[in-house]
Amino acid sequence: MILTAMLAATALQMDALLEHGLQITTPSVTYTTFFNADGTYTTDVGIEGTWEVQGEEICVVRSTGESGCAPLMSDAALGDSWEGENAATGETVTYTIVPRG
Repeated sequence: MILTAMLAATALQMDALLEHGLQITTPSVTYTTFFNADGTYTTDVGIEGTWEVQGEEICVVRSTGESGCAPLMSDAALGDSWEGENAATGETVTYTIVPRG
């Protein structure tokens, strides 16, 4: 039952991310990531690669080989924001669901 609820919550999170974009804001840069249903992603700054959900995180692997994970927010919808820490730099990162387009 708990696993079913977790999978349903993950599906809702991914629905919002597949329909919209995820804006990533750090102290030094802001860009938007667009996730595709086929497990690929692109950004508005020329980065691309693959993604997958692992537990409560979305993990990406860039086409250049770098990888990382970011927290997902339960029941995320257009306009929602949350914060996480960049494991590589220690910087606070703000994630915001924005319109695709």
